[in-house]
Amino acid sequence: MHGINRMLTAGQRNWIARIAIIAGLVTVVMVYCWMSPYAWWMPRCPFRLLTGLQCPGCGFQRAMAALLRGKVAEAVHYNLYLVYALPYLLLVTLNRYFLPSRLRRRLTPWVENRWVVGFYVVSFFVWLVVRNLLHI
Repeated sequence: MHGINRMLTAGQRNWIARIAIIAGLVTVVMVYCWMSPYAWWMPRCPFRLLTGLQCPGCGFQRAMAALLRGKVAEAVHYNLYLVYALPYLLLVTLNRYFLPSRLRRRLTPWVENRWVVGFYVVSFFVWLVVRNLLHI
C-alpha cells in the first residue's frame, strides 16, 4: 500500500479522498433514509454495551435518520451534541477536501483555531457527563 501511495501525487490522493467521502455520505444517506435505525443488524454502541452509560454519540443513528427526514426536533431529542457538532464536522471536511485553495486559506485559521477545536473537545466530554447524570 505504501508503494502505491508514493506513486500518487497529492492532487490524486485528494481526489481519491473526495470520492471516498462522497461515496460514504451517499451510502449513509441511503441507509438511513431507507432502513430503520432500530433494525437488529444496525451497529450498537460498544461504549454503552461495555459500561451501560451513553457515550456522546449514542443516538447518532436515530438522529441521522430523523435529520434526513427533516425532523430536527426529533434529532435533537436523540442526540443534541450531534445536531450542533455535525455542521462543524461538515465545515472541517469541506475546508479540507472540497474548497478552493483561496477560500481554504481564509477559512482554515477559523476552522482550526485552538479555541474552536478546544470548545468541541470540551463540549464532547461535558455532554458525556451531562447526558448520563440527567439521563437524556
